[in-house]
Amino acid sequence: MYQQQEAIYLALFEEVTMAKSLLEQVALVSQGREVLYEKILLCVQAYVRDDLTKFNDIEPAELISRRPCDDPLEQILYLTSVGEPSLVYQTVRSLRQARSYRLGALQRKLPQIHMILLWTLASIVLFTFPLLGAGSQTIGGLGILQVQSWYLGFIVFGIGLVLGVVEELRRPGEVGSYNAQTVLNIMVRGLEEELDLRLSGDILLESRPFNDMSMDPSVDSDGYLGPEWDSFSDSDNI
Repeated sequence: MYQQQEAIYLALFEEVTMAKSLLEQVALVSQGREVLYEKILLCVQAYVRDDLTKFNDIEPAELISRRPCDDPLEQILYLTSVGEPSLVYQTVRSLRQARSYRLGALQRKLPQIHMILLWTLASIVLFTFPLLGAGSQTIGGLGILQVQSWYLGFIVFGIGLVLGVVEELRRPGEVGSYNAQTVLNIMVRGLEEELDLRLSGDILLESRPFNDMSMDPSVDSDGYLGPEWDSFSDSDNI
């Protein structure tokens, strides 16, 4: 179960990273096409809100069993591809793989009947302890009853703590000390804020990370940015 927790965090970090890369590529591919840009942003937003951050509402097996036409990532491929896969194909493919790792890690692997059997075993142990200790005061006096009461308290605390931890680890997507939902909310906070800003127009499509660039990059099917970026790449190498 601890390995399952580790797999969840690794998958979440990889998936959020690929989602941010997809948003950057969308801004590059949609240069000069405002309508297409808005549609793709809505698809990315639907993926983040209805898929990436859904831990408790939908079972992982049900989430991945959706039809391809209902998948926002499939709609992004449809909007950016004309006859052949676009530049974002590899990013969407990696994002889907990371999503499959996340859903596989979130899937419950310990059935409920297993927990019922464990709690039944714990109840049997606790109920038999007073029976086995009955009559011991005739040998050790009343002091031994006080010792046994402390001993029984430690047993109840230990069993409750262990089974509580097992129960929380069994449900990694629900509320508990081992829940990754809080960490995920922090991870996607910047992504959700940028999506809202881009959809509202506060972040323009033409905004560039470099202030001294006066020409828009042109991207061909091989991922080549064009001759105007060659000098910039050469200066980077220097």
